[in-house]
Amino acid sequence: MEDTELFDLIQERSKSNEQLTMSNERWLYEGCRVKGFELRVMRGEAIKLRLDICGERSPVVYPYADQFVRESGELFNSNGVSYMINGQEYKNIYGVTLSSKKEGGTKTELWIKRALEQDSDLPQIIDDMTITAQLLRDKYEFRHFGTFRITLKRLVLTSDETNVNSADTVIGPLRYYVADTVSTEVFTSGEVLA
Repeated sequence: MEDTELFDLIQERSKSNEQLTMSNERWLYEGCRVKGFELRVMRGEAIKLRLDICGERSPVVYPYADQFVRESGELFNSNGVSYMINGQEYKNIYGVTLSSKKEGGTKTELWIKRALEQDSDLPQIIDDMTITAQLLRDKYEFRHFGTFRITLKRLVLTSDETNVNSADTVIGPLRYYVADTVSTEVFTSGEVLA
């Protein structure tokens, strides 16, 4: 956390009172850092990113009359995601959750939910795992499409929470500690941005 650059956040708040008048406030949070994140990719769902942000100062509140131009967010689905483990593609992975906490040293974990299938279980130690996601949507604007790739090195199984109680397909979660590096590459329009 100490080696990341500081940034400021502005939050807009609108309130209406009993006389139906609107009061607008902006809350300015200065000197923020990302202290952790969680990236979740599940089959059939949108790809989700959660950032844990902290700052050392109280917010400054001030009224405003002008309006920001609001951008609508983009949702990218999990279609087009592939998982390579030790050079072999695994089709039985239902989804992953990558979480990292940066307080007192960086701790990174990867939860893998996989369909339990014969002869395709995951190893207890993974030397190299690559998650590649094509960001697909109905229409493309400039720089709003592409691919990202996350490469994780040396994953060690810390917990297997699979519970076989069903005649249907069993989705079993495995929890790995990332003992080496995590790197990310982003590709858009054929160029590498990472």
